[in-house]
Formats: sequence, structure tokens, C-alpha cells
Amino acid sequence: MEQLPQQLINGIWQGAALALFAMGYTLVFGVLDIVNLAHGANYMWGAFIAFLCVTQLGWPLWVSIPLAMIGAGLLAILLDRLAFKPLRSLTMGGLVLWAGFILLLLGIIGAWPAPWGMILRGAGAALALAGIVLDYRAIRPLRQAPVPRLAPMISSIGASIIFISVAQGVFGAQVSRFPPEIFPTAPLSLFGRAVIAPIQVLVLVLALSLMLTLRLLIERTSLGRAIRAIAWNERTARLLGINVDWVVAQTFFLSGALAGAAGVLLGLAFNRLEPTMGNEVELAGLTVIIVGGMGSIGGAAVAAFLVGMIRVLSVAYLDSSFRDAFVFALLILVLLVRPSGILGRSSSVRA
Repeated sequence: MEQLPQQLINGIWQGAALALFAMGYTLVFGVLDIVNLAHGANYMWGAFIAFLCVTQLGWPLWVSIPLAMIGAGLLAILLDRLAFKPLRSLTMGGLVLWAGFILLLLGIIGAWPAPWGMILRGAGAALALAGIVLDYRAIRPLRQAPVPRLAPMISSIGASIIFISVAQGVFGAQVSRFPPEIFPTAPLSLFGRAVIAPIQVLVLVLALSLMLTLRLLIERTSLGRAIRAIAWNERTARLLGINVDWVVAQTFFLSGALAGAAGVLLGLAFNRLEPTMGNEVELAGLTVIIVGGMGSIGGAAVAAFLVGMIRVLSVAYLDSSFRDAFVFALLILVLLVRPSGILGRSSSVRA
């Protein structure tokens, strides 16, 4: 019992970071009704973008975190245009984007002589950008037909593998770490009963701030109203004059930015960055959105704190090898007792 205050503190800050990741996860599901299994890749790339800003460019952390969120958000938009948008509506711009993306990959991964690698990367980036513009401005798609429900999930798995492979090619498979002097390490005492590191305070404060900002954006802004309208019924949203394609792109940006912020915060807290770092948190995030209720942002936040607490307490008081077993036992229990999740609602009333 003497360790309980300390373990509760650990569970709270880890749950806050997990909530940040899961809320981006459930945001895309709420709008498109798809499970984006490449969300962990956005999480990983957000951490590495901040790592590059700090170690290669020498920028401070308060600049690196927003840039990592922007970079992860743009990567999420690219993910939508590559993996999901062609399934919904294939355009000539989508084909041009894929051609540019392949050239860009060849330029990054291939061992080309001095000028050719740069030429391939430049041509690929320009072609991909042109493809995104053409895709957005397309009036009549080349193909627009219903796709199997599992197709987006399978496509996201493929995209995740590509993004992880690119990260391994760029950063290597070894573990990377932030410089130790980037943030104070002296722990803070909480009433003599527990301690908390300054980086953990940053994780908790920034995660809660971003969660509150997202909640206000969804409830109080025109973008939030458009997101809720599309989540209710996409066809009705189009009849109301909502630019669904543009709103979906903004939704993916928000989702990727939240994942990138979670990646930076947990990467700083554990100081361990590797290309596969998103795999474990992706499974935890998937559990969170199911337990909280698919498409429920508030449910994702509640379930994230619950899952974070279970993971910490199971390691502290039981056997660490059973940490994930307890989490998935909770998942099965919720599916048996309340299949829609803690705060979830049936698809007929989901907004």
C-alpha cells in the first residue's frame, strides 16, 4: 500500500498519453467508420520528427513538439490519399500521387549515384504534390463503388509496413534516444508520498490540454459540426453543402497530429525511439477505443485512463508478463457485458 500513490501517479500520466493516441484513433473511425491500423506509424514518425529537430537542427523542445505534430498530421493526410481515398473514389490525381510516391521511395531507399537520388526524390515529391492537388480538384472520379469492409483495414496495414520500412531505412533498426540534457530530470516530491519527473508533468499537462482543445473544437467550431454531421450521415452532409473530402483531410490531420504528440511525449518519457515503437501502443489504442466505445471521443479518454491504470498496477503488484493479459481480459468483459463500449452508442445514433 505504500507504493499505491506512486503507482496511481504513474497510471494517470501514462493513461493521459494513451488517451491522446486513442482519441486520434477514434476520430477517424467516427468519421469514416474504418480502423486505421497505420495510426501507430504516425505516432512513430512524430517521435522521430521531434528527434531530428532536437538532435540535427538543434531546436528547443517547445519548437520541436509543434513541428512534430504538424509533420505527423501531414503524413496522416498522405496516408489517407494513398491508402483510403482511392478506395472511396479513385481519380487521376490519385494515380499521379502513387506514381510520385513510388519515385520518392526509390529516391530515399535506393543506393543511387550522387545526382540521381536527389533528382528522384525531387521529382517524386513534386509529382506527389501535383497528385494531391489534382485529386482534390477532381470533378469526376475514374471509379466510385462500394468496397469490402475489410479493404481499408488491409490497406492501412500495407501503408503501415511501408512507413515503418522507410523509417528503418532512414534511421536504422537500432534504438535512438533524446539527449539527456534536453529536459530536467530531478524528480518532484508530492507530499512526501510519491515523486513525479518533470517530463511526466509535461506529458500530463500537454496531453490534458490537447484533449480539452480537441473537445472544444468538436463541440464549438464549424469544423467540429461538419465532422459530427459526416459521422452521422455522409450523404446528408453532402446535401447540406459540406465539402466532405476537405473535412476528411482535416480530420486525418488532427488524428495524425494527436498521434505525433503522443509519440513525442512517450518517446521523451521512456527515451526509447525505434521504427516499431508504434506496434505496442497501437494494440493498446485499439483496445481503448473498443472499451470506450467505437467513435466516442469521451469514451476513449475514460478507457485510456482505465487501461493505463490496469497496466501500471498489474506490473507493480502482480506479474509484469500478465500486463497485457489483464487489459485484454477487460476488453473481452466489456464486449460480453456492453458490446457498444462504456460510453458507446449504437451505429444508428452515433454522432
